[in-house]
Amino acid sequence: MFVPYNQISLQASVWIYQSDRKLNSLEKKDISYQLSSLCENWNAHGKPLNCSFQLHDWFICLFVDENEHQASGCSIDSSVSVIKSIANQYDIDFFNRMNIAYIDNNETNVLPLNDFKKIIKSNMKIYNNLVKTKADFEENRIGTVEDSWLKKYLKI
Repeated sequence: MFVPYNQISLQASVWIYQSDRKLNSLEKKDISYQLSSLCENWNAHGKPLNCSFQLHDWFICLFVDENEHQASGCSIDSSVSVIKSIANQYDIDFFNRMNIAYIDNNETNVLPLNDFKKIIKSNMKIYNNLVKTKADFEENRIGTVEDSWLKKYLKI
């Protein structure tokens, strides 16, 4: 069951799918429709999941409030299936975890890790796709390289 983002629990679990390219407005409109449909029909063992989503230029973020019903393996698989379908429809890769999203001059960019390592700086702003809850998403979604797993690539 779709729940508006501002009404979903701060403890809601989050799954972030990062694109390998910026989504255009027409794609975002259609993807938003598909994610709304997912949320309206998403269930675990026949019980509706209270869920929401956010769609950004480079990201799909799904939120599930597991206080009432927990997402099951099968329900997570069904959401991944929708993301894969969107990826195939628009020739987008949402599953390459070696792409790094960062902010440069207030613009989001994505580079493969090997290219990112060539420009890395400790104070660069990066997106943290490893957040677990809506609260964590809101507080820690954007951080610096020095406060992330990427700090191991800084030249000392």
